[in-house]
Amino acid sequence: MVKKHGKAGRERWTRICLMNSLLFVTLSLLCCGTDNEVKPESTPGLTKAEFLGRLIVQERYWRIEEISRQEEDQIATLNVREKTNMLSNYYLNDVIPLVAVQFGRGYYGKGVVTESQMTGAYGKVPFGEFQCTLMLKSTKESGEWSWDNERKMMKLPLPESIRSLAEALSGTDWRPDSGYVANEPAPLFRGVEEARRAANPERIRILVEEETMQGKITYAFIMRAAWMTDVEKRDAEHKFGVSLY
Repeated sequence: MVKKHGKAGRERWTRICLMNSLLFVTLSLLCCGTDNEVKPESTPGLTKAEFLGRLIVQERYWRIEEISRQEEDQIATLNVREKTNMLSNYYLNDVIPLVAVQFGRGYYGKGVVTESQMTGAYGKVPFGEFQCTLMLKSTKESGEWSWDNERKMMKLPLPESIRSLAEALSGTDWRPDSGYVANEPAPLFRGVEEARRAANPERIRILVEEETMQGKITYAFIMRAAWMTDVEKRDAEHKFGVSLY
């Protein structure tokens, strides 16, 4: 009789524990979404030093993947590998496919922005390795970049290609001189081997802002990283290699 009573007691205790557990879960679900909810801390953004340390890396060029134009709440997105009425064939076929922007440091540690013409993969394509050529004599400096402490962004003198594309998208006589590298998405990798191991595209956004009577228009150039590897110089004008894009 004692063993039977003990077993019944244990079963009753088990049922009580299960009911308490269910009650706890129910109350927890009911509390979700209330003002007392404890939200997880957001991941802090990169510091200025971290951002620049990742952005200013040799072997990496930034190619245009996509362009968007935002006017108030209206956003128009341009897939740069497709025909569109937003840009002429000249920009689609002779400008965008060759853009290669690079950020670096020049003499006395000054920040410089350069642009070259580069063949190879661009736009929205699967990540992989592609044959490419960098036209050395096409390389030009557009000026010195600086850090905007108020906006926490890099301010840059626009390369000629970005400037002309923004002007063409505007459809007016406006010609921008400078833009910003947005703080998100931030550059990810400090070298080609990190990019190779990750096997994922890496992107930044160059913002160009136009002030109009109707309000501000923002042109966002989504730039995707192309890491140049296995370089071979056959002459003074061309650098052949593979782009990890």
